[in-house]
This record gives sequence, structure tokens and C-alpha cells, in this order.
Amino acid sequence: MAGFPKRARKLSLRTLTELHQTGMALFHHPFKVFYLIRPVPSGAHPECKIVVSVSKRNFKRAVDRNRIKRQMREAFRLNSNALNQELRLCHRQIDLLCLYLPHEHTATPLLSNKMESLLARLTRLVAQADAPPIDRID
Repeated sequence: MAGFPKRARKLSLRTLTELHQTGMALFHHPFKVFYLIRPVPSGAHPECKIVVSVSKRNFKRAVDRNRIKRQMREAFRLNSNALNQELRLCHRQIDLLCLYLPHEHTATPLLSNKMESLLARLTRLVAQADAPPIDRID
């Protein structure tokens, strides 16, 4: 069973700014994800750090925002094994900023399925980032 330790949830303000400025964006309904794939610094462990966010404009009540964020974190925790294995294999780390876009609530099973397919896409991107460039012979 995958855990969700505190070190996987924390990103510094500098990292969040870097995500917005130089990170890549990926849209996978109902999420918009900013990600940054980098090599692991020496002495550190390959890991995935994530921040989840729900717009106050779309959900005025904090109870609603917190519920959706809790659902997103749980879906990430349950489906992040393949991504973490790929990160260890490729010796990379990834920082994620996951935004929830819809104006209405989404059922937990549907949110989990969407998160699973999103993490599968990110796993493929990590594997491609590690692959050597293909020499073309024309």
C-alpha cells in the first residue's frame, strides 16, 4: 500500500514559482497539472512531490474545497505506485501542481480513475525523459 508522507506534500515557494515559469502543463479533465521532471540531486531519493489546489472562485465554502482536496490526495496515494517505481528506475524526481477545474463535485471513484490515467501519462513522460534521443536516418 502506498503511503502519503508529509515530505511528498511539501513544495517550497521557490519550487512553485519555478513550476509556473518553467514547468510543463498537462490537461487531463478534471485536472490541470503543472509538472517539472529533473534529475535527483546527489544524496537524495527519487520522489514525487505534489500540491493540490481547488479554486475559491469555483467553490466558495472551505468545506467543499477541503473535501475535493482530500479526494485528490487519496486518489494520488492509491495510484502513485507505478510513477514512483519509474522515478526510482530512471533516477528522476517530479514536482506536481494539480489544479481541480470543474465547478461541481466529482464522485470519488471517477476522480480516482481520472487520477490513475493522469499518473499513467506522467509515468510515460518520465520514461521518455530518461530515454536517449533516437537518431533518425533519412
